[in-house]
Amino acid sequence: MKYIFVFREITNDDLDTYCRFMPEEHEFEAHINALAHDIEWLEGVTEVRRDGSHTISIETDTGHDLLKRQLVPLLQNNWAYLRIEL
Repeated sequence: MKYIFVFREITNDDLDTYCRFMPEEHEFEAHINALAHDIEWLEGVTEVRRDGSHTISIETDTGHDLLKRQLVPLLQNNWAYLRIEL
């Protein structure tokens, strides 16, 4: 199954107790690259690809629920630097 996730940079509207400051411009790119790298190591993931500057494509041979459970902690670790577009 193929999943496509689109991310965006932090804006002033995102600032709160979990994200107290605006990240530097270069930090978004560093964190989305690190996130893509971490996703490669998840169970059932067969391919991870950066498609453009804000998109990560993930192919898995497991179900949606397992991928979601595995992604939540990774997204939480990067919460101060990027947001997923829903």
